[in-house]
Amino acid sequence: MCCKTKSVSDPNWGQRGSVFALTVGIFLATSCARTCFGADWPRFRGPDNNGVSQETDWNADWGNEAPPIDWRFDVGTGYSSVVIANGRLYTLGNQQNVDTVYCLEAQTGKLMWSHSYECATDPNEFEGGPTATPTVADGELFTLSRVGDLFCFDAGSGEVKWRINVPAVTSIRTPGWGFSGAPWVAEGLVVVNVGDAGVALSIKDGSVSWVSADKDSGYSSFVPLQQEGQDCLIFGSARSYVCVDARTGAERWRQRWLTTFGCNATNPIVVDEKVFLSSGYNRGSALLSLEDGVPVLVWKTKEFQNQLSSGIYFDGLLYGANGSVSEGATLACLNLQDGKVLWNAADEKIGGLAAAGKYLITISDEGTLKIIEPNQLGPRIVSQLRVFEEQCWTVPVLCDGRIYCRGARGALVCVNVQSTD
Repeated sequence: MCCKTKSVSDPNWGQRGSVFALTVGIFLATSCARTCFGADWPRFRGPDNNGVSQETDWNADWGNEAPPIDWRFDVGTGYSSVVIANGRLYTLGNQQNVDTVYCLEAQTGKLMWSHSYECATDPNEFEGGPTATPTVADGELFTLSRVGDLFCFDAGSGEVKWRINVPAVTSIRTPGWGFSGAPWVAEGLVVVNVGDAGVALSIKDGSVSWVSADKDSGYSSFVPLQQEGQDCLIFGSARSYVCVDARTGAERWRQRWLTTFGCNATNPIVVDEKVFLSSGYNRGSALLSLEDGVPVLVWKTKEFQNQLSSGIYFDGLLYGANGSVSEGATLACLNLQDGKVLWNAADEKIGGLAAAGKYLITISDEGTLKIIEPNQLGPRIVSQLRVFEEQCWTVPVLCDGRIYCRGARGALVCVNVQSTD
């Protein structure tokens, strides 16, 4: 078994990356980093769990001059997005059947530490590699491999505090495409989308707190919801979307949701006591109303299908990658109130999307980053830049005036969109 952590501090660290445009300065201490580096993006879909950044001091309109690419780094095959905390960026990739967890300085791309362990790349109708995005919480980093290896690292040093193979210790099966949900961390527990309705472990030592049935999990991450004063989590299993008590695993409710291959991969979206669900393979979308804590169908449609990339909601409209990723999912807009598709932009093929202010931040399935101003009439392209030439189904991340884009074969690119005002 290959399992090693490497901390990098000598001046030759740059050999692992491609080309770095910035001179490396002194790494700031954790105590002042939050002030110096701006808002963090510590988990999948951001601090508000909706893919929407609250940053306002960034440049969306690039005019005739492309924004600078601060740095590039090769992280290996995979689909994990990035998370950022205290000026450090974390992600995973795979090379030659070895997964590596990377910690980079977010501004410069400097490699701070890495940790490698054996794990099959396992391409299966896609490039393969790790698909779960890491989570940072209280100075610790949690990562989940496709075969269920759950790590707890010291986020600063890269020290492995503990490692557990969740399927092995719970006797729960691994789904066809491996595990992809980002770990959820709260109240002393780390919850992972393993089994029919999740597994929770102690953040102290990885000991199991609660488990669910030995059935295929889905591929979504978790969305928090309060019900009757209790903290709950909604997420996709292979045959349903379920809501459980985060502390105990007790099931609150379950919405049957059958998708071909059990591919319930997108996050539910919670808006005003309503829950939006969507998946591909001709399954479609639905809106549920939570009445006395029980989901009741409001509407359903097959005209809007988010197969892999979760949608973005603001101002009563929901934007998403509509259709099959193998055929090129296209940017579409749906009215959340009645489920009517207002437009479907056939020319805007996207692999991942996020948002900030009135703008969508999209990246095509072939590596073109775009800033789009949408409304109920259609999308307006504000800016665009080809950042790499490889498959991309991974969500771009805006943090501290930089957009981080990741391709399936390993390209990680930092685009500087800091405001010039």
